[in-house]
Amino acid sequence: MQSKQNHQVPPDEEKERKADSQARKFQLTINNPQEKSLSHEAIKSKLGNLKPVIYFCLADEIGAETHTPHTHIFLYCRSPVRFSRIKKLFPEAHIEVARGTCKANKEYVEKSGRWSEDKKADTAVSGTFEEWGEMPVERENGVAHSNMTRLVSLIGDGYSNAEIMEQDPNLAIHISKMDKIRQDILEARYKKNPRRLKVSYIWGPTGTGKTRSVFDKNGFENVYRVTDYQHPFDRYAQEPVLLLDEYRSNFTVGDLLDYLDIYPLNLPARYAPRVACYEVVYIISNIDLKDQYPNIQATEPESWLALLRRIHHVIEYRKDGPPIDHGSAKKYIFPELPKWVEEAQKMKPEQLEI
Repeated sequence: MQSKQNHQVPPDEEKERKADSQARKFQLTINNPQEKSLSHEAIKSKLGNLKPVIYFCLADEIGAETHTPHTHIFLYCRSPVRFSRIKKLFPEAHIEVARGTCKANKEYVEKSGRWSEDKKADTAVSGTFEEWGEMPVERENGVAHSNMTRLVSLIGDGYSNAEIMEQDPNLAIHISKMDKIRQDILEARYKKNPRRLKVSYIWGPTGTGKTRSVFDKNGFENVYRVTDYQHPFDRYAQEPVLLLDEYRSNFTVGDLLDYLDIYPLNLPARYAPRVACYEVVYIISNIDLKDQYPNIQATEPESWLALLRRIHHVIEYRKDGPPIDHGSAKKYIFPELPKWVEEAQKMKPEQLEI
């Protein structure tokens, strides 16, 4: 846990931004807070608008080497909160998903405990430490807080298997259970809550970087890519991003409408159905959206319109220029007529000047 003194986006924050991770604990660093009108009162006011927060602490420091004034903040939420939500609240801050216990993070902000004698620690500004709420007590000994309880807590906080073992090597013996626990936690969450789906249709010739752009934006580990449309969800493991690659009307329109619906959904799989946990969907194809489902367009226009309403962005990739975002699918397929044309259509024949 170190303060960041430059204005570039650090790799760890960039990773969290791309994945839009969910977590209960976050640590923020705001450089030159006074220049940004972020006094303690302003910060506390912003945190008061974040309803899941049940505890936070903050303190001011001056960088030992750079002499940059900055404020450290640690916050804990009763339920997981998305990284993007914290970034929207504090766009000026460097933000990390906090590791370790609440007590350890408080000591870092306060520069107490093991940090009080750390010569390399930034210089704390005396009398600036504040806290709000009751700090959760997370005991780490096996009697008060078993390994399994700690494992479930870390998984619920959004840690990957590798991060869990790095955080506590003793939990490595439970690696065979981690994916199942994560599946149960996520399925319980998404079985009773609608998802905020964002759907994009990306099309263009081969070799223009359509698929690669999805992985670059979201991270390989967060994307479930479908290329086998016979058994598409057999290996789905609660990834937050669904990618339907090389798509050519592969699903029935009814099935695709279900997969793009916000409501709780069991995905068909040969061994056991999987609860849909994705909140971002990309449909990638070499053909224009206008050429998908030609029979449905002709015989079931209402189903075609329902599909268009579910697609928020149509993005065209080209070999001779940057991608073009055409906006929503409905506007792309049925562009708005110029105002003079609409007015002319409303006029009676005898009113038209020829």
